Amino acid sequence: MKKQYKKEMDYYHRLRSYIELSGDFFAIIKIMEEQIQIKDQQEFVAYRNQLQFDHHFFRELFFKEKEKWQKKSFRKWFFLSPVFKEVVKGIQRFLQEGQKIVIATSNLGEAIHRAFQPEYLRFEMDIEDIFDKNFGKHKAEHMQAIAKKYGAKLNEIYFIDGQLSYLKGTDALGVNVFLAGWGYCTESQKEEAKKGKIPIIEEEKDFYPVLKQALSLS
Repeated sequence: MKKQYKKEMDYYHRLRSYIELSGDFFAIIKIMEEQIQIKDQQEFVAYRNQLQFDHHFFRELFFKEKEKWQKKSFRKWFFLSPVFKEVVKGIQRFLQEGQKIVIATSNLGEAIHRAFQPEYLRFEMDIEDIFDKNFGKHKAEHMQAIAKKYGAKLNEIYFIDGQLSYLKGTDALGVNVFLAGWGYCTESQKEEAKKGKIPIIEEEKDFYPVLKQALSLS
């Protein structure tokens, strides 16, 4: 099946890298159904913004459907997405060293909190340390909320994300940003990051050593 639909799967993978909001999945469905060619993030956002649909209604349906499948089998839902084991190991090492780790997500905190348990990601995290979509649409808003809650300066925060658009604007606050080169990140996004002088962690095995070095220089 993968071979038969390789073209479609490759196109979805690229479109997936443009996701910012839950409603963006509706835009991807429309793009693929109507065979529209989107070449970059800017074109994707322009297409999304001209769609006439109830974003709030779709978002509610999206999270209800996710909740339904999680209740059926959280384990099966969890393993639908790959686990980046080297990143998990790096986070575990940072936690052992006493570093504060928090999550900034466009998801619902309650929807993903269960994943941060020993039987899944092999480390625990309090739900209070998950800054979800209720803290804002852009991760810059999440960073400001994090700084306020923990009494940290924005330039003391190190933020890693695979979505380039989340890093843009966040770096202007003084936050130390890094583009995750694994997952859905595309080569064109990496090139754009380089032009914007945003550091790239190319492979997940580099997650810990790159951040460790950055922290040692702060």
